[in-house]
Amino acid sequence: MPTLYSGTASHLTIWHALLRGCTLTVVLLASPLTWALDNDRKQPLNIAADRAELNEADGYSIYTGNVIITQGSMIIEASTIKITFNDDGIERLFATEGNHDGLAYMRQKSEPTNDGRSDLMEAWAGNIDYNVNAEFLTLLGQAKLIQRGNEFSGNKILFDVPKDNVKATGGEGKRVNMIFLPKAQ
Repeated sequence: MPTLYSGTASHLTIWHALLRGCTLTVVLLASPLTWALDNDRKQPLNIAADRAELNEADGYSIYTGNVIITQGSMIIEASTIKITFNDDGIERLFATEGNHDGLAYMRQKSEPTNDGRSDLMEAWAGNIDYNVNAEFLTLLGQAKLIQRGNEFSGNKILFDVPKDNVKATGGEGKRVNMIFLPKAQ
């Protein structure tokens, strides 16, 4: 009896690769990044890059070359982004360098305040490291964070998202710069 495919082993390899890719997509969509607006979390996670590597066995994927990740109002742009994940979803996102004067970039709308306004949070750094479970953002190397119009810049910025706590250091012989907007009357 003739078979449909003469190269059964190679077709199984292709189907196995497709299944692994679908599994990653489900994992990424099942636990989107938690700094997102509630509505953003319900949006698809889109990743565009020049190259992609998926290592499901070790729990990571690496995207290189003009990487852009979007999900609702969130945008992350970098030269390289590594995502680590487990069966529960994304654990950590690490973005390095980019097209913003050599820095990685992230933008995200905040949850609306009592007056219904959503502010824009923007971040730039040589390295952007986001621990999804702890909701902790680390910006390292020419770091800058704009949150609610206030600006923080230095060599290293730590942002504890749930506590709304920002810590900045200037680095060797450098100072931290901050600009705070006056409260509206």
